Amino acid sequence: MKKRLIWMVLAGLLVLGLTRPAAAAYSDVPADHWAAEAVARATELGLFQGEGGGKFGLGRPITRAAFATALTRLFGWEEVRPDRPSYTDVARESWYYGAVEAVQANGAVDASNHEFRPEDNLTRDEMASMLVRGLGYTSLAGSAASYGTPFSDVTANPGFITLAYDLGIMDGKGKGRFDPEGDATREQAAAVLVRVYDRLQEPSVQLESAGEYRLVTISTPMARGGEKMPVTPLEPLPELYAALRRMKNNGEDMARMALQLMAGGVRTITDAGGNPVAASTLISAKEVQEVLGRKDVKTFYSEGYQSAYCVYAPNAYQSATVWYQSEESMAAKLQLARLFGVTRYVLE
Repeated sequence: MKKRLIWMVLAGLLVLGLTRPAAAAYSDVPADHWAAEAVARATELGLFQGEGGGKFGLGRPITRAAFATALTRLFGWEEVRPDRPSYTDVARESWYYGAVEAVQANGAVDASNHEFRPEDNLTRDEMASMLVRGLGYTSLAGSAASYGTPFSDVTANPGFITLAYDLGIMDGKGKGRFDPEGDATREQAAAVLVRVYDRLQEPSVQLESAGEYRLVTISTPMARGGEKMPVTPLEPLPELYAALRRMKNNGEDMARMALQLMAGGVRTITDAGGNPVAASTLISAKEVQEVLGRKDVKTFYSEGYQSAYCVYAPNAYQSATVWYQSEESMAAKLQLARLFGVTRYVLE
């Protein structure tokens, strides 16, 4: 997940929340239908429009182009209109051109494909994949794949479907089936998009102390002198996902959990061969800022771990690596926690 994505999500949600049009009542959506509320809210949020004639298109499949448009609106992505289309079957004059280019630019679809198939019906597999990619969790889907899938009919893209299921974004269709190749209907798309909207809009609240909340704690690897230099990211996202997933599957009340995040960082000094000369040490947020103020410091960001780090030379013979808590890394971890229903955190 890129920093611009996280903040564009938040900005997009704010804009959508302030510019809701009046809800539309559709003649083909009964008030007691399971998706009636989701359809109404998706319309209020400006994610969907009806198909004309006062109808929503209940039960009808949603096309890949229509879902790309809704996804672009959900995340507040700016439509992209390059002179040369990214896909051979998406013309510049098509109504969905800017949205299709936006989902491609923001990593919500596989950029290696030459065709987008805009008028094809969106499958449930594709809906899960586009949502997970749009959230910035393409790498995390690799971790999810290692857990297997709860559905007997899923063979392709298991990580994306498992992650969408674990996050509570999508459910199965009963009897252990997900129906990955089945068409996603317009009301199903409305329901999952509103679900994502609500989870992302929920504010993360910082606590002075955990109090009655149970802490979700992710340990940071620490180097020991004389050993090979380990990777020492703070609360790496794959481990955070594993912990949240485990708690949810154990039936824990996620609303009573609080995520514990490190405010400062971990510093490791290495010799010319890359071996730690001493054990890693914890440093405060103030010390991190002092390091970042050095003229010789080089900063980096790990997308896989969602953690920032920097490298500098404390002297002519050694190198120092500091993994630290940046605004970007904290936003990524809080977002994942919110998707699991954890909205409290402690920064220590």
